[in-house]
Amino acid sequence: MHGRLQTAKSIDEVIQHHDFFLDKCLKECLLLLPELIKKVEKLKSLCLQYAAATQWLISSSINIPKLDEQSDGSVGSGKSKQWKLKNPSQAQKAVTRNSAVTDSILKFEREFNAEVQSLRPILSSSSQAQPFLTHLPQWILGVGNE
Repeated sequence: MHGRLQTAKSIDEVIQHHDFFLDKCLKECLLLLPELIKKVEKLKSLCLQYAAATQWLISSSINIPKLDEQSDGSVGSGKSKQWKLKNPSQAQKAVTRNSAVTDSILKFEREFNAEVQSLRPILSSSSQAQPFLTHLPQWILGVGNE
């Protein structure tokens, strides 16, 4: 699953992989454990918060600075162009905004990864109680081969 999520090209593909994961878990009755349901709900909540924050950050924080196009003087080349910021302080503001966006995304990534890792003991104990489910924790945590 980890590999599939890494290669997803759109949010629709991520949702499709997520739905497949949930169907597989339900079919194997793993989501009947109350503590696991809480963890999955927390992961779902983090994903929804991430999506909302990303949408907000993209719409409000990422501004492309206005640029002046300066030709290098060669007629007809068109390939050699230099871009120059109109105002040097715009560069600093853009870097600051982009840094804030990056920090926010990394914060969500850390929280998500921590939640996924907290699944390990729950999944391990449930797979020990029901040996036919051993492959599922490995699959979810990206330990096993796909």
